Amino acid sequence: MQCANCGNQIDPANGACGCGTSMPQAAGADVPGQRPAQPISVPPHHAPSVPPLQPAPPVQRLFTRPPGYPTFVSWIVTGMFRNRRGAIGAFIAAWFNLPLAVFVGGLGVVYGGIAGYFGGFTRGNDVGPEFLMEVPVLGSVLSGSVLQVGGLLGLLVGVVLGALAGFFGGLFVPWALVTTEPVFAAGYFVAQIIVAVLLGLLYTVYGVATEGWRLRAAGCREPSRRERELLLPILVDCAMRLQLNGHPKLLVDDSREANAVCGTRHIVISCGLLDEFDYDPEPIAAVLCHELTHWRNADPVSGLFIRGLGLPLYLAYVFVTWLRRTFRHPLLSLVLGLGSWPLLLTVRYFVMPMQAAGGRAAEYLADQGAIWTGHHTGLRQVLSRFQRSFDGARDGWERAVRATHPPNELRLEHAEAPGVDYPLPDRDSPARPLPVVVSSSHSRD
Repeated sequence: MQCANCGNQIDPANGACGCGTSMPQAAGADVPGQRPAQPISVPPHHAPSVPPLQPAPPVQRLFTRPPGYPTFVSWIVTGMFRNRRGAIGAFIAAWFNLPLAVFVGGLGVVYGGIAGYFGGFTRGNDVGPEFLMEVPVLGSVLSGSVLQVGGLLGLLVGVVLGALAGFFGGLFVPWALVTTEPVFAAGYFVAQIIVAVLLGLLYTVYGVATEGWRLRAAGCREPSRRERELLLPILVDCAMRLQLNGHPKLLVDDSREANAVCGTRHIVISCGLLDEFDYDPEPIAAVLCHELTHWRNADPVSGLFIRGLGLPLYLAYVFVTWLRRTFRHPLLSLVLGLGSWPLLLTVRYFVMPMQAAGGRAAEYLADQGAIWTGHHTGLRQVLSRFQRSFDGARDGWERAVRATHPPNELRLEHAEAPGVDYPLPDRDSPARPLPVVVSSSHSRD
């Protein structure tokens, strides 16, 4: 190394030139008797900014299933046995002649009532009037009363016996017409179970595969850029809180009715729900956690499978209902009513109530999913805002038996935290309008 002062060569062992110039130290080298050089650090605000990694959106395949299920079949099987009561009701109604039994039972009511009334009237005429006519003053009155009572009792007994005989006759006579051998009847019974289960599976697969097309045909759409920027981060956070590494695809319904629906591959949220809470993230997150819990528990799969089990009955019911809503002519309504009343009674008063009971239990569990993720406040905001159930029930039977959602007040009770007082009215309930008294501004002279 040359000396920077005189140009002579410097011996590295000496560390200095003859002219007295010291050898320069290398960067980071330690000098005896001095502190070692400190590494140079770049201030944090000079460091290049690296954007945080965003969670990749789940890949939308034909058969998307929640995490935790090893195969698509395991998810389907879980959904099959999710609502056992509803599945049994649909199976019995569609494959064991229940509408026919209802029809024959109705005929039995009419025939038994007529036969019972006249039979009771005749029997009362045989045993009562001769004895009672001898009673002073009241003889004719007592005699007529016995005749009437006998006829009414006969009517009631005839109606009950006719209904039971007709119902069970319509239920078992077709089996007797098929075969009288027990072994063949057992084989026929097993064959019906196999066909019904296969039909339910095929309909479930069809429902999963075509769900996107059906939702878009019903008016659902892709969210806009602004809606994605608001809703997708909330949906991803809800999925992470529920320990899900994916989530269904989000769609938006432009309906003004506040509602959200979970399917097998999609979650639909309505603009009415977003507007109702002024796009507040907390109630939106509670609703999305609720729907994700439905998805995780295979509740949408359960609905498809039950519908597939009773597919022949379901198709007939949908067709008759469509005819009654489309063509409102009184004569046509009368004909449809007379021809389809066993079908309508079977679906409305047997199949739907049995399925709805399992649906109400699933709603309570989905509410607990929103509470478990920390959105207890948002859930109570949503339930307190709406004084009615989300079914839109029109009468007492629909509210009490056919409703797929429990009353919101009972859901609020199940969502109460221990040791917390929840007085009425809820602070999130809709504001009640103040009474306004209109008076004239003009006074009489």
